Formats: sequence, C-alpha cells, structure tokens
Amino acid sequence: MTSTRHTQLLAFVLVALGLTIFSYKVFHLNYPVTPKHQTTVWDIEIFLDFSGRNEPVRIETFIPARSRDREILEEQFYNGAFGLGVEEVTPTPNRKAIWTYRSAADRKVLRYRARLFGDTEATPLPSVMQRKLRRETPPIDDLVQRQAFLVWSSDLRRQSADDSSLANLILAQVFSSDTVDEIEALLPALPNHLARLSLARDTLRAQGIPARIANGIYLDGASPRAEVNSWLEYHVEGKDQRYFRGTKPTRFLALWFGTDRLISARGVSELDTQIALQPARLSAEGMAMRTIRAEGGALGWFSFAELPLTTQLVYQVLVTIPVGILILVFLRQFIGLTTLGTFMPVLIGIAFRETALMSGIALFVVLVAAGLAIRFYLERLKLLLVPRLAVVLIFIVLCMTGMTILLNDTGQDIGLSISLFPMVILTMTIERMSIVWEESSPSDAIQQGLGSLFVAAVTYLAMSNNYVEYLMFHFLELLLVIMALCLLMGKYTGLRFNELIRFRELAAKS
Repeated sequence: MTSTRHTQLLAFVLVALGLTIFSYKVFHLNYPVTPKHQTTVWDIEIFLDFSGRNEPVRIETFIPARSRDREILEEQFYNGAFGLGVEEVTPTPNRKAIWTYRSAADRKVLRYRARLFGDTEATPLPSVMQRKLRRETPPIDDLVQRQAFLVWSSDLRRQSADDSSLANLILAQVFSSDTVDEIEALLPALPNHLARLSLARDTLRAQGIPARIANGIYLDGASPRAEVNSWLEYHVEGKDQRYFRGTKPTRFLALWFGTDRLISARGVSELDTQIALQPARLSAEGMAMRTIRAEGGALGWFSFAELPLTTQLVYQVLVTIPVGILILVFLRQFIGLTTLGTFMPVLIGIAFRETALMSGIALFVVLVAAGLAIRFYLERLKLLLVPRLAVVLIFIVLCMTGMTILLNDTGQDIGLSISLFPMVILTMTIERMSIVWEESSPSDAIQQGLGSLFVAAVTYLAMSNNYVEYLMFHFLELLLVIMALCLLMGKYTGLRFNELIRFRELAAKS
C-alpha cells in the first residue's frame, strides 16, 4: 500500500470514528450543538488543600443550605479516607460538611461539589425573616457601650419617619466614611466590613426590623478562585432589601449566614481554600450527561465532566488550539503564507486572549520593534546565544512593566493584561525575526512578521469564538476530524495560491 492510500485510509477511519461519536451524542443523547446559557444554574466547588501534622484532624466547611428557593441538583463529596458528616446548623438554614481523621500526615485534598439552581437577585428572603420582631437591645455587657447604643439608636429613631427611612439612616451612618465615636465604640472585634455589617444587623433587629448577614459569592462568570463576599439582608415594609459593599451584583449565591468563617480547621497546617465557579447548562446537556453516566458506556470517560472545575477551565482553552493549528496548516499549505516559526502564530493568538485583539496587535508591534532594536544593539557586543536571549527577555519585562505603569496611571484597563502577555513567546519571536533579517533580508523578516500577525489574528478569532469553544470542549471526538484534515493536507504537493499569482504570466504563456 502506498503512503498516499495509507494516509487517506487513516484519515477516513478518523473522520468516520469522530463523526459517528458526534452523531450518536447529538441524535441519540440529544446533546445540544450550540451553547445554551442558563444564568441560574451554576457549578460550585470548594477545594481544600492542606498538610497534616500527625494529630487528629477536624475540618468544618459551610456548604449551601437546602431551601424551597434553591434546588441542589447534584451534590458530591470527595473525602478519600476521611470520615464525613453533614450537619444542619439550627436554627439557621446553614449546613456544614465535617471531615475527620484520627492522624493525618503529608498533603491532603478534600473537595465538595454541587450544581445549584435558583440563586439570583429574584430569590425572596425566607418567610421567617418577614415577620416583625420585638424591639430588644442586643446583649452588650459593657455598660458604657450599652448606653452609647441606646442613645445612638434613639436619635436615629427620632430622625426617621418610618421603618424604611430608619433602615436607610442606620446603614448610612454605620457605613459612612466619617464614623462617629458611638459607632467606633460599638464595633465588635471582627474584620472591618464584617464588624459594620454585624452592628447594622443588631441595630435593625433592635428596632424590630428582621435582618441577617449573608456570605457568598457573586455570579459574574466562570472563575477558578471566586472571592467570598458578605452583605446584609433585611425585610422592611413588605419588601426584601440587601445592602452590598460597592457595586451591587446582578446575581449572587449565599453560602452561609452569620459572622462565622467559611472554614474552621484543627490539626492541619498550610490550609489553602479555593472556590471554583462555572455557569452550567441544565436542559439537554445535563440530561445527556446523566444518560451517559447511567448507561456506563465508554463515553463516560471521554469528557471533562468529572474533572475539577479549575482543570476544566484550563482545558476549555487548550482544546481550541487544534482549531488554530488547522487554520495555520491551511494558510501555509494552500495560501502560502510565511510565518516566524511553525506554531509561533498560534501561540501569539493564545496570547491575544489575554489582551484582546487590537490591543494585542498594538502591544506585539511595539514590543517586537523595541526588542529588535535591543537585539541588533547586542549583536555588536558579540554575545553568545543564551546570554543574548536572557538580556532580550529582561528588556521585554522592563518594557512591559513600564507600559503597565504608564497605562494604569492613565486609567486604561489594558495595563492590567500586559503582564499576562507571554514573555517567552515575544522573546523567541524577536530572535527568529532578527535571524531572518540577517540571513535573508529585512523585507523577508517584515513579511514573515506580518504573516505571523495575520495568522495569529485569524486563529485568535477562531479560538475565542463561543461556538468553537463549546463544540471543542463538549465534543472531543472532533479532534479526530481535525487530525484527519491535517493528514490530508499533509499530502498536498500542488501550487499554493501565492504561487499561482507569482507565476500567472508563465501560466498564461503556456
């Protein structure tokens, strides 16, 4: 069998296998082929990494509470050899996961994962919070603090016309930047924002207004490290109200209520807590995955569904790289574009994900031009290859640092993303371009640089497309189809498009 027929047969097998799996998932399992955004369905994962100290271990973690306003569609605990208990913290709606072990050593990992439905701004406060409370002074042992609280709260009540205006006055004074002496004396020994929330809650309750402190995360989008925030929830004059520090989020998830910390641990050291968050799709995709798990077929392991969320977010980018490579191969084999290096343009396209396209192109041109200038200057010093690359890399870091500081002072957001632009990619691009400049000509170097920039822009647009990301992440079998196309393009030996243009006069004479 000739190599051509062998290649064609292999490509046919790969395409048939990939499209068969794709068709099975689409037509049999009803897997959607387009992304369906469900803003109220979220995957949340609490990841604990710690070291044991050869003594009894007890770790308590708040987990989302069950309620009629929130549905926990799936819930999984990854506890290894640890004992696990789930405790309802009455009378609050809080729940705790409690992991225990007699004597733990070395590094350990615990995980909690859940899929939640229904937690948005529209979720009402529980009915128990909508009842009028008896006006009672919070328990304050210190007589001076107690008297200060009574005087301060009485003044606020006289200045208000109803419960709504009273609540506004309380919040305005508690969270004012110009804190009065009475408030400073009343703040409990808690972190600053949490202390003020606690004082506002106690004051509202003392005036008969139901209030509580909620702790959770804002549902802004996928995040490998979601930040825990605290806010105040209260019910006044038949309306649910919430007070947030800074900008009010459009969607949020309350994990627990009160002033306790999310994690309490005993017998461990170097505890690292990470909360990963990702919007999930419920309808067809969720049902298809449940069907796959129920059938127990080979498709169960051929997906990212069971991986940690932080790993999924990484592969969501990695699986789009073959699409960029496919475009690169097409442009080189059939169009005839010349680039710096083989896959360098795809790497530059990945870098553009951090800076956006137009900003990335501008940064690329400026930094490469500056790098070439310093590279040609170093050529006069007759440095060896590795030290020369090191100097260029350090110079690129200095340029990026200077541009970041300059743009940050002018209020440009681009300054925050320059530091993420891969330095090694820029350094190798500069080195490669300088070699072409010396060995061929400046025009060839510029041509290859512009070709690399064009390919990088095209691959960036493809790899950052939402539909491409969705298809490649949820249909891994399409990688087999891309591999087959690359095999077939590898056997093409005809004229390229730019060669047809160059030799058009010769073709016309013949």
